[in-house]
Amino acid sequence: MSKVAVITGAASGIGKSTAQRLVRSGWEVVGLDLSFGAELTNSEGTAGLKVLHCDVASEASISAAFTAVAKSYGHIDAIVCSAGKLEIGPLSEMAVEDFDWLYQVNTRGAWLCARAAVPLMRTSPHKDQLPRIVFLGSIAGIRPKVSGGAYGAQKAALHVITSVMAAELGPEGILVNAVAPGTVDTPMVQAKSDSSKTGDYRPSGNSPLGRVAAPEDIASVVEFLLSDKANYVTGAIIPADGGTRAAFIPPAVQSN
Repeated sequence: MSKVAVITGAASGIGKSTAQRLVRSGWEVVGLDLSFGAELTNSEGTAGLKVLHCDVASEASISAAFTAVAKSYGHIDAIVCSAGKLEIGPLSEMAVEDFDWLYQVNTRGAWLCARAAVPLMRTSPHKDQLPRIVFLGSIAGIRPKVSGGAYGAQKAALHVITSVMAAELGPEGILVNAVAPGTVDTPMVQAKSDSSKTGDYRPSGNSPLGRVAAPEDIASVVEFLLSDKANYVTGAIIPADGGTRAAFIPPAVQSN
């Protein structure tokens, strides 16, 4: 019997890349998102992918999605909480509705999905394989930046949720970890990087590797956390940022 993973935010970016990677590795994957395009559902090697509409900002929508998962599979072995929203701007000027929407998706939504997954993890028939919860945190939650205060604060809160859930669920053999990416070349970031449209997003720092991450870079870390190689890893917040937070790179050094 194949292992079953639920991935939120599976229609694009890190969630999409993770879904495709797990399907290729033999998982049954349920992708949750507000909308899906044919480029995902018709991609080569996605025969094990099922997609469901789900708004992670809505407790009712989450409940309906996990009821459908329970009906189809009876259990899950992993959940990857990848759905996210990005808003930038000074905290002193941010609209309350933007702050609240960020929280509903990035923090509350991730927690609600993980909470909904736990009962289905307890019924997994794979008793020799520990169930996993992986949250997508952010380097912004470790090293916040100007104009990203709301996003960083809510990702920092998600890191705390990761740590506490790991301690609470450890006795049951459920592993809980988070990946904290730096800037990733996703549609969400691309939209906020276009100053002619929606904003002036800037990366969290200059990577010594000389590039921002591709979604596949982050998906590979998620896959590691879902593998037997991470059987003794729980409560970890793993930076995946190409070293952007490792040390400050002064402008004079950057130009050399």
